[in-house]
Amino acid sequence: MLIKNGLIVTMDPDRRVIRNGAVVIENESILAVGKTERLEKEYSHMDTLDAVNKMILPGFVNIHNHIYQTIMRGLSDDGQGRRSGDYRWDIQLLRGLTKEACYASGMLSAAEMIRSGITTTQDSHYINFHRDSIDGIAESAKDSGLRLVLGRGSWDLHGLAPEELTEDIPIAIRESKKVAERWHDGEMIKVIFEASLLSQVTDELIVETKETARELGLGWGIHIQGPLGSHKDDPRSKDDFLRQYGGRAIEYLNSLNVLGPDSLLVHCTFTSNREIPIIAQTKTPVAHCPCANAWAGRSVVTPIPSMLRRGVNVGLGTDGALTNDSLDMIHAMNFCALIHKVNYGDIAAMTAEDILHVSTIKAAKALGIDHLVGSIEPGKKADLVLIDIKSIGMSPALLPIKNLVYSTSSSCVDTVIINGRTILKERKFSLIDPLETVEEAENQALKILDKSGYLEDKEFLLRGKYKYI
Repeated sequence: MLIKNGLIVTMDPDRRVIRNGAVVIENESILAVGKTERLEKEYSHMDTLDAVNKMILPGFVNIHNHIYQTIMRGLSDDGQGRRSGDYRWDIQLLRGLTKEACYASGMLSAAEMIRSGITTTQDSHYINFHRDSIDGIAESAKDSGLRLVLGRGSWDLHGLAPEELTEDIPIAIRESKKVAERWHDGEMIKVIFEASLLSQVTDELIVETKETARELGLGWGIHIQGPLGSHKDDPRSKDDFLRQYGGRAIEYLNSLNVLGPDSLLVHCTFTSNREIPIIAQTKTPVAHCPCANAWAGRSVVTPIPSMLRRGVNVGLGTDGALTNDSLDMIHAMNFCALIHKVNYGDIAAMTAEDILHVSTIKAAKALGIDHLVGSIEPGKKADLVLIDIKSIGMSPALLPIKNLVYSTSSSCVDTVIINGRTILKERKFSLIDPLETVEEAENQALKILDKSGYLEDKEFLLRGKYKYI
């Protein structure tokens, strides 16, 4: 296929932007990139897609997500104190996450992400009441055409979650290996191992999952959401060994020798200035989810501009629908730019170009897939998004990259190509039926509510101060 007459933002090492450019796609890969005048003559025999009035970008890479959460969108606490029982999450809801429920959530998630230009997403899945629930996530990616970096998470301490959700280390390793054997192909689905949450895992689980992933040539990840040992329900909050680090989680992980280019640190919200050089020196990537951090009422903002200045590789993520509610990448891009301007008191703290970097090539590098995606270059996979620069919010397109970050919404996304397949064209899906997807997601959501007993609770869905009549 020859895509011609577009404004190509390549994100290649020279950061070229090609006016009246063309991209040649053969099978699943990019064959050539250049001026339309030249490539149109050489590849005139190919099917053609006219991208006039379109900006062609690498597909966005969503560096962090929890796909299972989407069918429970809106059910998280918004200040009404709805968290049930003694745990951090609503366990009664999570028990209903079957393979079928996760598949429905995955298809709904894929539709929302693709519609906002996402072609690759990472997913952290650690709710393993049903061991095959993660298969529903993988199958939804396969059926929707989405590229997936699938994190199989585990924890071995109870406190923030019930004991039945924890796993002994041999079981965690065994189940993680099974997921890798079943789904990892290194291209459309890449599996990584995760010690899910720093406050919920022992040193032994952290080290064992990391070492096993390293032996298998796989990536590894961990959530760092607060200062080390700080949460009141943290089972290690009284651990004398941790006190020497003064809450500095990065220093602690570095002492365990688990940092490095193939280790993904999620959030890093309370990272201190003395820890940023450690992240930089070990070349450890960071997944930044500003919308989720703000929604949770974090008292600080992750110091991303400082990290970027020190050479830390950072990717932008939406996080899941229970800690953001939205999987819209363009919304996340906008919020990321604005929150850091406020936090640093500097309009140049994060520019539109900075945001585009962390949403494409930097995010791809952070996930270890920058040899496949993240830029528009010959030899890479054809993951592209076409933005309508004449759409409301993008027009007048005098500075279209700036408009993409600051003024538009996902309604500007016209076409999405993943691995050479046109998944969305003129905002119409080729592999997803939106009506069926929404209907099945709502059916599965009602099943979860029914199993949890919340459908009988008249107050559960009537929150806040509004009076429903």
